[in-house]
Amino acid sequence: MGLYVIHTLTHKTSPYSFVLHQVSWFRRRDWHILTTGTFAYTNDQRFSVLHPDGSLDWTLQIKYITRRDNGTYECQLSTGTGVLSHFVNLHVAVPRASILVRGDYHVQAGSTITLVCVVEQSPEPPQYIFWYHNDKMINYDTERGGVKVTMTTGHPAGDTRSQLTISNAQQEDTGNYTCSASNTRPASTSVFVTYGDSLPAIQRRDETSSSTTHSSSSSLSVISPVLSHSLLIPFLLLSYLLSFHNNLYLIHSHMFLSHHRTHQTSPVTRRVR
Repeated sequence: MGLYVIHTLTHKTSPYSFVLHQVSWFRRRDWHILTTGTFAYTNDQRFSVLHPDGSLDWTLQIKYITRRDNGTYECQLSTGTGVLSHFVNLHVAVPRASILVRGDYHVQAGSTITLVCVVEQSPEPPQYIFWYHNDKMINYDTERGGVKVTMTTGHPAGDTRSQLTISNAQQEDTGNYTCSASNTRPASTSVFVTYGDSLPAIQRRDETSSSTTHSSSSSLSVISPVLSHSLLIPFLLLSYLLSFHNNLYLIHSHMFLSHHRTHQTSPVTRRVR
């Protein structure tokens, strides 16, 4: 990621003190002694101390810094009366690159392709930002012509921006575009150059799929009551058939009882006569 130095300054306890101060650097995360005096006490060769002869400066230097180096570092000064400490909180910012495009980039043939790459969270501007079309770097493409790259810094958000402009877009300009900065991972997007009515057709297709989704949800809301009615009809028919069967049973029972009564009363009438 780069080089980082943590600086501290020691002072003599008094103008008449000639006591040799012993300065050590600790990493608080694991209480690891990094340096004591001018000697390093770690196998990680990225750590070293800078102390010019006769100077009161003791600077901890970390090379190729990474996010893992986040944390608190302690400088301890051993004196004849005790230990003095100074703490430094180190926050490693990891830059991030992105292209200001939502989804794929569609453009009509003959138009201008404009892509903007933004590098954020970078303590200092990247040394370079290269643009690639597929696998070819195009920052200095003189063969194609009409390619322009501009890089700007000092934006209010503290970011760095690189704008790629390609005039008179042609079918050959379709493909993957990547911006690659010196201190970030690359960011990519896809560009499609279309002719004639192809672009409106793509938009209409997107609108059609959106309206189809809406129609499907509406159809579901209409079908639901139809299904409920279709289930209700057999139930009503079954109820009607059961009612009809019961009525037939009642009629049959009534006729049977009437006939039975007639058969029983007839002999009694003959006896009276």
